[in-house]
Parts: sequence; C-alpha cells; structure tokens
Amino acid sequence: MTANDGGVRPTKRCLTDLGRKFPSVNTPLSTVDHPLIEKAQQLPAEAQAGGAERVRSLTDRVWFKVKVTNHRGAATKLNPDDASHRAQLLTTTDTWWWICAAGERKSDSRTDFYKTIEAEAVRAGTGSGQVSTDQLLPGEIDFKRLDAEVALQAGLAIRDLTRRLIYESLTSGKVVTAEFSSYVLKACVRAREEAYLAIATEGFINPSVLAIILDAVPGVPHADWQVEPGGAMGVEVAYGQIVFSTIIPPATQAQIIELFADSND
Repeated sequence: MTANDGGVRPTKRCLTDLGRKFPSVNTPLSTVDHPLIEKAQQLPAEAQAGGAERVRSLTDRVWFKVKVTNHRGAATKLNPDDASHRAQLLTTTDTWWWICAAGERKSDSRTDFYKTIEAEAVRAGTGSGQVSTDQLLPGEIDFKRLDAEVALQAGLAIRDLTRRLIYESLTSGKVVTAEFSSYVLKACVRAREEAYLAIATEGFINPSVLAIILDAVPGVPHADWQVEPGGAMGVEVAYGQIVFSTIIPPATQAQIIELFADSND
C-alpha cells in the first residue's frame, strides 16, 4: 500500500524554500496551501499533453518549470529504476511526481531561479563532466514522511476493515472473514449483549497490527480482551491460531452499525 492523493508532492527542501513545514501526517502534501504547489498539480496533465516547459539546462534527467506569479519551481517525475532514491517503492501516480525546489522571480533583481539551480547542478557535477541534480531529488526525510503516510493509511484501513467485519456479523449473525497474506481476521456476534472479534494468525502477525485491530472497537480497552485458546462463539481455532474475545457494549454496537448503515442503503 502507498500513500495516494493523486498529486505532486513537494519535498522537504521545496517546503523550506517556500517557508513551509511538513503538515500533520494525515494531510496530503499536495494540498499544502501555497500558489506554487497548487500550480504544480497541473504539471502531470500538462506534461502528458506535451505542454510542460522543460528546464533545458538540467540535462541529467528531465525537469519541468512550475511558474505562477513571481514564484518559480523545478519538478520531475522519478525514474522507477532510480533505486538509490527508493523510487522502487513508489507505485502510485502521486508518488512519482515531485516539486523539489522553489524560489522567487524578483522584478528588481537579475537573479534568475533557474540559473541558480543550473549553477548548483554544475557544482554538484564537478569532475564528472556533466551537471548533477541528484541533490534536488527527494531525500531520506521525504521517504520517511511517505512511510509515515503509508503506515497511517494502512492503520486506518485495518481499523475500518475490522469495524466492517464486526458490522457484518452484527447484522447477519454469521462469522465474517477477511484473509491477508499472513493472517486471517474473523468477527463473530452471537448475541446483542456480546460480540467476539477473533484474530486467527497464520505465521507472524505484527504486534502493531494486532494493536490496531484490538483498538478498532470503540469503547473497549485492551484490558477487556481475553485470549480464547479453545475458540469462541463458533470461531474454530486451527493449529498456531489464537482467538481474542471481548464483550461489546450495546452503545458500541450501535456506533459501529451507524458507521456503515448509510453505505448499505
């Protein structure tokens, strides 16, 4: 799973150039409030249509100009073979495109942003006989931010799936199952007063994932979960599997039903 908001991501350097900081991890970087970042969101479509303007002086990879009012930026689409920058981890549209540096065009100055970037690339390529823009590409901090977004999205997806399974069992009275690569998640409700969430592990389940699952039921603290080595409420335990159970209060059941009732109308 990858973070996917369908936009062009600013790097930490770009944000610093614009006087901005990383927003909270649940805020897509492409929505940072700045005219240049807003303008950059048009770049993928412009490039596909052949209307994007190249930074011709940067010849080691393709760079595009991003311009709005007096703001200037340099953006690129990462090469999936660029393993040194972990590009192999990027599998969705938004994570290929990055705006990597920014500046201003000042009417009272002869300083040109793209000339400044060119000079930086020339210095970085000293001794190689060509310019180098490696220093402009997303760095480790940018990928750590991406990792954090992915972890958040994964956690929210696991939480929502757990609640969905409980909802389906609450409304059907059946054992509902979701299968993952390394574990199986089951939910079973047999009475309005009691609801059992069962996690049957196949191999190793990450403790952080287990914590998300157990924390997905609102109003039920971790201490209220019990291990049921012999199974519970029709959930059979196979070799190497563990069943966790808890009583879900009526108010929690009503809350879970309310979360999904509208989507099933």
